[in-house]
Amino acid sequence: MPSLRLRAGLASLLCVLVWSAPRYAHANGEAPEKVTRMADRLRHEDDFRVRTQAALALGASKHKKAVDALCFGLDDSNTSVRAAAAAGLGKLAMGGLDCLKSHLTSESSESVKSVLERAIEKVKDNLRPSVTSETKYYVAIGPTTDKTGRSGNDVDDIVHAAVEQASSSLDGCVIAPRDEKTSQATAVTKKWKRLHSFFLWPKVNAPDYSGGKLTLRFEIAIFTYPGKALKGTIPVKLTMPDVSSSDKSSENDLIQRAAVTAFERFTQNVERLEKL
Repeated sequence: MPSLRLRAGLASLLCVLVWSAPRYAHANGEAPEKVTRMADRLRHEDDFRVRTQAALALGASKHKKAVDALCFGLDDSNTSVRAAAAAGLGKLAMGGLDCLKSHLTSESSESVKSVLERAIEKVKDNLRPSVTSETKYYVAIGPTTDKTGRSGNDVDDIVHAAVEQASSSLDGCVIAPRDEKTSQATAVTKKWKRLHSFFLWPKVNAPDYSGGKLTLRFEIAIFTYPGKALKGTIPVKLTMPDVSSSDKSSENDLIQRAAVTAFERFTQNVERLEKL
């Protein structure tokens, strides 16, 4: 893991480069030939500083053609270039979610991982449907209370992804940005007064391997949003037979299925919850 001094150095380098990166973006989008030139520099220049500048310029280009080049930059041998490529994809927010996620798994630098995580959220937020007059439900998903004993954000990421996927089954539903502040949520609900807003707080209990099977207990507490007055809870218990010892893959499968099941039960009761 890099030292704090190395992390600070990388952050300072990126700040300087962001400030000094050429401003190629225009109101109508980047001219394709300029994007091509920056992409070529990112792929072929020997000097990592030039490649870093190219990645940052591509991120500012406002042109979707830059996505493939920036994904290529995530494989660069230099950490500054990889961080710049990830930051570029986040700023561009026009795609590259799959390559960001795959590189998050394989990335060895903790500082680059941090940039990848932020970029993933920015790209996801841009892809997320916006609230309109047709939106009926606005749902925020809180940080998962994780009792599995794992470190990191694996469980929280699985739960969020599963709930976001399941939300498509609820007509007129928009999922709030993961890092939305209370003031931002208040502004949304004030603007769209007919919106029914909920905050879902997931909890995953420690997996139970007794009796030759894996049992997982999952729960979602339902609150108003952004006020957070408790409306109720939805418990889910799932079992997988013939799993007698710790198996993270099986746990992940049950966590994903439990999150989807809980959200489906929420959709089945949402009209009743509106009246409570």
